[in-house]
Amino acid sequence: MKLILFDLGDTLESGGVLLPGAVETLEAIAALRTDGQPAAVLGLVSDFDMPAAPSDVGAIQQQYYSLLDDLGIRQFFEPVAERVTLSTEVGVFKPDQAVFRAAASKAGPAVEFGDILFVTENRNHVLAARRLGLVAVHVRGPGQPHGEIDTLAGVLPLVETFLDRGEPVETVVMDVHPDGQEAMMNRIGASNARWSRLGDVLVVRTPAGRPGQDPDRGEAADSARRLLVPERHLHVVTQTARLFQEDHPDVRVVVDKGRYLVVEFDPAVQSPADGPHASCYRVGPLPAGAVVFDQRAAGAGRSAPAAAEGGIGADDLSESAFEDDVGRLARLRTRHSRSTEFLGALDWAEGRLTELGYATQIQTVAVPGGTSRNLIADRPGDGAERELVLVTAHLDSVNVTGFSAAAPGADDNASGSAGVLAIARAQAGRSTTHDLRLVLFGGEEQGLFGSTQYVSGLNAAERARISAVINMDMIACKNTGTATVLLEGAPVSQGMIDALAGIAQASTSLAVQTSLDPFNSDHVPFIDAGIPAVLTIEGTDSANDRVHTDRDTLETLDTSLALEILRMIAIFVAQALNSGT
Repeated sequence: MKLILFDLGDTLESGGVLLPGAVETLEAIAALRTDGQPAAVLGLVSDFDMPAAPSDVGAIQQQYYSLLDDLGIRQFFEPVAERVTLSTEVGVFKPDQAVFRAAASKAGPAVEFGDILFVTENRNHVLAARRLGLVAVHVRGPGQPHGEIDTLAGVLPLVETFLDRGEPVETVVMDVHPDGQEAMMNRIGASNARWSRLGDVLVVRTPAGRPGQDPDRGEAADSARRLLVPERHLHVVTQTARLFQEDHPDVRVVVDKGRYLVVEFDPAVQSPADGPHASCYRVGPLPAGAVVFDQRAAGAGRSAPAAAEGGIGADDLSESAFEDDVGRLARLRTRHSRSTEFLGALDWAEGRLTELGYATQIQTVAVPGGTSRNLIADRPGDGAERELVLVTAHLDSVNVTGFSAAAPGADDNASGSAGVLAIARAQAGRSTTHDLRLVLFGGEEQGLFGSTQYVSGLNAAERARISAVINMDMIACKNTGTATVLLEGAPVSQGMIDALAGIAQASTSLAVQTSLDPFNSDHVPFIDAGIPAVLTIEGTDSANDRVHTDRDTLETLDTSLALEILRMIAIFVAQALNSGT
């Protein structure tokens, strides 16, 4: 028997209200069948009130069961005497192993630890369960910046993988020229094969040993590799630098696109979502019928005069000023969020923005071990009903070896911070319809603390006014043969992505990559709040492995790439401030 074990608080519900997707996920798992019988049973393991005396246990259990009744989910966990385990009855809280042992024992003598999949928002509890032999999944809880999966909707594919459902597949990895992608997709669709695309690479899965099921690759496929890999072994990784690969050099990489990987491992044997740098990568099942990221051809260059591009001219994006600003920040020993050097950099940036006529304010940010700061700078428009356009970046840097290590952070993220100052200069003194706000965040490297706190502090009216958020994070290292920008957002950001990509192709020489799978930068809290936001970051093919080390220095930067990305952003901002988004 297989047991799917959920935590309750901040996993299925928060504050007495079910989280989005909770009922749908439970219904879908309960509906899974093997030979006409339930494929798994559902259970709960929760920290709850401790009894003052043993005689209080029964009453506390009834309080918990009443909560399940109020939430409308008790039926999924009947009989509760066998399917619900509380710290109340065990006498200790998670992550003590006794709680998990009790849950396995209540479920039945045939249930072993390897037969249990545990789902929780608490990473420490995930690690404790895995040490005991359970399969465990970290779902991103309310207010959390990271999780192995972002929503409860992502649990079902993991459950199906855990249950080892489906048949073996033959996997074909092929490079497809953009001109042939449409024809190739039509062939794949006609063959009923499953596919995923990463730019110009297709990963196609067909049932092994079924003649006629393999799509005709035709001339569109420049190359192809075949491998027999169970589909449940295929996973997609989104990473910062090469930190997933540094943590897990033994995991086979099937497709390498720098920030994005397709990897192969057996989840019953390995748990590569863990590691020293686990907050810097995300691992999930390879989605079928999905574009992990898209790719558009390079633009033809500056095809329109400056006056037609929102009034942005060459003098407004000064190469020397950008280099001076990057140098001023990257020559500091570190800009760790709690360091004196960070505060000095913040004061310097505030002085620059004040000189340009922006009204500034400082927001204190709680980070692990102390506090950091956000710098906010405003320049109002003169329209009657004004929208708000934000341009943001994180000012802090980090070295993964520790607080005291050198962290020049030239690309990550002196380049983005200098980019915010470049936009400030480009817009200084201009009359616009809408309001411009510039924000330099602290605490990004420790877990998006600055942006998360900033978004949570916005009232409803202010949130509604925000028409666009442009976030710059690492814009000055060339990782591709052609100068490339990656535009990363979500469906709420699609209009912004299309507008930015159009500007890039019309007015720069940039190739454009796009993704609707946001991860691990300051655009994420805005997107989580339903606010359109886009990360602008250097393109990905061979990831920049110098970030988060003392090797992220000025000598590695490509200023020409940064200025092309800034040109795209400056034109977009100028248009948004005058005609809206």
